[in-house]
Amino acid sequence: MPDGNDAVCLRRAESFVRIAGEDGQHYGGNQAWFAWEGRGWQSHAARQGACGTVALANIAAYLAQGSPAYEGLYPYPDCRKANFLAHMVDLYGYVRPFRVGRFPLGIWPVSRLAGGMERFARERGVKLQAVWRGWGFSRENVLRYVWEGLQKDKPVAMLVGTHKLKQVEVVLPGRGSYKQDISLHWVTVTGVAADGGAVKLRVSTWGGQALLDLDEYVKERIYAGAVYFE
Repeated sequence: MPDGNDAVCLRRAESFVRIAGEDGQHYGGNQAWFAWEGRGWQSHAARQGACGTVALANIAAYLAQGSPAYEGLYPYPDCRKANFLAHMVDLYGYVRPFRVGRFPLGIWPVSRLAGGMERFARERGVKLQAVWRGWGFSRENVLRYVWEGLQKDKPVAMLVGTHKLKQVEVVLPGRGSYKQDISLHWVTVTGVAADGGAVKLRVSTWGGQALLDLDEYVKERIYAGAVYFE
């Protein structure tokens, strides 16, 4: 657990799922890439609501790159954008957003996201399960859980709710940044830094990196959650 100015991150946090696209490098996937020819409604629903699918795609690729035991989670030869998008589509077959007509409702609850990931792994011959803890949603418990996952070199999927974390600055590797809405949005936690009493979560979202304030995050009580896999 952090104390003062402590920090913890994934062992390969700096190179976390570096995706090579025609527009440059990306830090993890982006739901805006989803597209199915002739199925505009499905493409729209995925782009608007499949952030949880992308978080799982990030986690699967990271685990596969780090251990032979997880290789089956990412069967593609590299992380070129076309390959990673195919990987995202693979995960979409197991975890996709609820929708009403063409209106996407996102992916919830956390157990649904976790169950889809476990089925995906099982059908690829990989032993993988969600790590559950019997904890209430509080600042201390969330931080302890995320810290535990990162120390094990396991990225953490985290659902951001609707409170004050509306927009963040998303930094793209080597090419600037932009503002993006992250309310009701799944991100992938890759690091934690404590600066005195403030704690920042380093996350992959929308193809780049962003920092989230833990104190703002835990003010949410309904649409929030976190899970890692091992």
